[in-house]
Amino acid sequence: MSHLINKEPTTEALIQEPCVYKKYIRGLNTKGGRLYCNSKCDRPRTCIVSGASVRARLIENLTSQDVTAIQTTIDMEGQMREMVLGSIYLPYDANEPPPSKEIVSLIQYCSNNKLPLIIGCDANTHHPCWGSTNRNDRGNALLKYLVTTDLTILNKGTKPTFMVARRQTVIDITLTSFDAASLVTGWRVSDEESLSDHRYIKFQVRPESRMVPPWQNPRAT
Repeated sequence: MSHLINKEPTTEALIQEPCVYKKYIRGLNTKGGRLYCNSKCDRPRTCIVSGASVRARLIENLTSQDVTAIQTTIDMEGQMREMVLGSIYLPYDANEPPPSKEIVSLIQYCSNNKLPLIIGCDANTHHPCWGSTNRNDRGNALLKYLVTTDLTILNKGTKPTFMVARRQTVIDITLTSFDAASLVTGWRVSDEESLSDHRYIKFQVRPESRMVPPWQNPRAT
């Protein structure tokens, strides 16, 4: 799964379940950019690819097998501000329902430090609040947590993000902190072939944008 961010003048990808062979992520063309992940685990399930011109650093204490977090910069109302990008995988077979401790730590870090946050998440959960046609216990648990945060759900519509021969559903979620929501435009599930059972999710981060896009506030659910 990939959330592709067009953050002028470059593109960044928040990736879940990358191809891993002999402990290394394979098959990603970084085009002179950089790959961020937890290099200490045998099978990282998340990573972030940034463009060559992006200045960013890995937040190591918040990065694990299932979470990759980087801190970068963004122009917000004419001022350069730090921003955090997170790629998150929530295992469908986890012993405990979501949220994981890792995602809670990431969100709390950004809240405590007043840092705008954008998350691309393979949540493996169902709930109509992000476009699923049904709901399950994992989805209910995740939504119950989200209403305690300032995060905005960017998903729009019910176009499937996950497609296999006998099943189509929405299990991938894009989240932003409230102060970053107005910067995000053009959220969509792409028809482009991804060579995966997940579809690409694409959107733009435009510093000049001042219009708040349509969004779903989990507090109002």
